[in-house]
Amino acid sequence: MSGTRRSPQQDRSRETVDRILVAAEQEIGERGVAGASTTRIASRAGLSVGALYRFFEDKAAIVDALANRYLEAVAPAYTEVVSHIASVGDLDAVLGELLRRAAALQEQHPGYYRLTEELSPDRRDSPAHAVREHLVDLFAEALRGTGIERTPVELRRVVELCIETVRHTLAHRPPGHEDREASLAEVEVMLRAYLDARLR
Repeated sequence: MSGTRRSPQQDRSRETVDRILVAAEQEIGERGVAGASTTRIASRAGLSVGALYRFFEDKAAIVDALANRYLEAVAPAYTEVVSHIASVGDLDAVLGELLRRAAALQEQHPGYYRLTEELSPDRRDSPAHAVREHLVDLFAEALRGTGIERTPVELRRVVELCIETVRHTLAHRPPGHEDREASLAEVEVMLRAYLDARLR
């Protein structure tokens, strides 16, 4: 049984959407959601505004798509790392790698990180809310698998604080910031101490 083939038109449409979202990452990363415009996004993508509107009805739809794009990238990146957590002791080995992957993802998705500063992921109406919930579930489930004697609510609280600390640090120390590497190193030290105190 053969798989469904995409037509050249479908491939071109997918490429166009990708160009729009890459342009939106740049525009929103530089100007924020409020300051970004569909006109400039279209220009960055090499399209007319009318062509952009054939794929996205407005800026809100683009922002939603950026969050979905980030989730598609972040889910496999983190799932592979947390699969190595079999005991609490494994956290020391994976924490640094998780931070490195978070930093790399931010470099690829600057618009997403900028939008999380304007539309906080803990708000249910934020496009980033579904991403946050997915990551909290992923990490809390990995911790539960180690046999840690904490309630699900306690584990979620621990994970939420860790995720928010990393997100906030990256958002305020974007690529190129002089204190970025030092700040991430400090976050790693703090999170190790916090997790050791809360989970052991």
